[in-house]
Amino acid sequence: MFHTLFKILQFIFLTLDFLLICTFTFFCSFLPGFITKHFMARLFSRWCWSLIRFLGVECHIHQKFQPPLPKHFLLISNHPSGMDILALNAIFAVAPLAKEEIKSWWIVGRIARAIGSVFVKREDKNSRHAAKQTLIQVLQQGKNLLIYPEGGCYGRHLRPFKLGSFEISIMSKVPILPVYMQYEAENDMEWGDYGLIRHLYNIRRACNKHVHCYIFDPVSPENFTDPQSYMEHVHKLYEQWEKKYRLP
Repeated sequence: MFHTLFKILQFIFLTLDFLLICTFTFFCSFLPGFITKHFMARLFSRWCWSLIRFLGVECHIHQKFQPPLPKHFLLISNHPSGMDILALNAIFAVAPLAKEEIKSWWIVGRIARAIGSVFVKREDKNSRHAAKQTLIQVLQQGKNLLIYPEGGCYGRHLRPFKLGSFEISIMSKVPILPVYMQYEAENDMEWGDYGLIRHLYNIRRACNKHVHCYIFDPVSPENFTDPQSYMEHVHKLYEQWEKKYRLP
């Protein structure tokens, strides 16, 4: 009885916490950029942590790097779940590359624009080129980026990488910071062929909500002469990490 009561009160508290932070973040997204640029990234990080807590997810951070991390980096990660977006934006202050469709998502789209997300139409070559130029400019402004080199959320198994992330790293001379995401309840956490609300519901109802975020040593573009060899090297690292950290 007491356990059930505690769970109900906890759910109510987490719901109110998220609603308050979400409302405040949404309100701030309408403020001019010269104001929000000083705090929007930190506020979005709190928004992500609040939603993670509401979903009941336990995020475990594994520091597999030699400190300190560079202050300026291009963060990349595998992308099996929508939880990747929440976890990585909660942990790191980054401007994410996102698909164009997110712009039209209610509340989320508005917040995504306010935090400086760069949007791209994946199937449009001109849009991809324009996004690449924008991402280079963002890095040159001193901001950090988040890119998923697989080009989308395709499930638990690692897929071939696109060249874009590595071209941007070489052209901007900014190192890549690789992160590997692993989920204990892969079936529940994987984003299938359905919308955002169903995906969040599946996460909330997952049988196991442990998420593991492995952060590794940065990879410098100065060690490579072309994007292809750079990409192949990093992809081999991810293949090793997948073999080591994914559950059998």
